[in-house]
Amino acid sequence: ETAYYYFTRQIEENAVYLLDEPENSLSATLQNKLRQFIEDSARFYGCQFIIASHSPVFLSIPGAKIYDLDSKPVCERKWTELPNVRMFFDFFMEHKAEFEE
Repeated sequence: ETAYYYFTRQIEENAVYLLDEPENSLSATLQNKLRQFIEDSARFYGCQFIIASHSPVFLSIPGAKIYDLDSKPVCERKWTELPNVRMFFDFFMEHKAEFEE
């Protein structure tokens, strides 16, 4: 929770922020809350964010430009094309029946 409150209290209007894996130490619930806060800050307060992340939660921010730094050469991709996200998708699909019990 400390990281979430730190981010939400430090963000000011009309600024650029560099965030390195903000998902570290955040629960999935707080990742979602921080994602929404970042979306709102960009939309309503003129903020820009450059985020390095492996989190599908942050990668799925609507309208985000995503650069796959693991590809050679570096290229822009949809978040659903990233190997890390595909791994999560495949994992949950393998266990789909357990969610339907």
